[in-house]
Amino acid sequence: MKKQNSGTSAEGRNPPPAEKRFRKGHSGNPAGRPKGSISLSGLTRKVARKKHSVLIEGKPSRLSMLELLILKVNALAASGQPGAASLINWLRSQIEPSEAESAQGAFALVPAPVTIEEFLAEEEARNAGKLEPGTFVDVKAEEFLKACRGEASPLGEALRSFHKKHGAGPAL
Repeated sequence: MKKQNSGTSAEGRNPPPAEKRFRKGHSGNPAGRPKGSISLSGLTRKVARKKHSVLIEGKPSRLSMLELLILKVNALAASGQPGAASLINWLRSQIEPSEAESAQGAFALVPAPVTIEEFLAEEEARNAGKLEPGTFVDVKAEEFLKACRGEASPLGEALRSFHKKHGAGPAL
């Protein structure tokens, strides 16, 4: 059952005097939004949420337009399109919570206290058998340079035979 208004609108608030009230059937904002108009954000939201049937890797799926768009931009970024990569970064910045939001429920993981000697021993054990950057010779690069200079090398022979067979690229 609907509660009848007894002359007061909200608790502790009196309605305006009778001569200042809007007449029945007249808007309080005559220059407001016209009926039937849609906001750009509302239209964008409606289009982004609409589901479409698509085949992904041969399997039928129902995905929203937003999901399809993100999948496509991810594929373009993976193929090396620089504009797609920057778009992905922009989308992530829009989705990630702000520092104020993330600080509300955040916690920090603090590693166990270790001495410098223990830390160095753990790092040496972890890096045992690994080569320092710049201390090893890149055999493929060396072989390629030999082939370019015309010196005998297995890679040079392979490149020459490929050139003879397909006739592509510069002569070696």
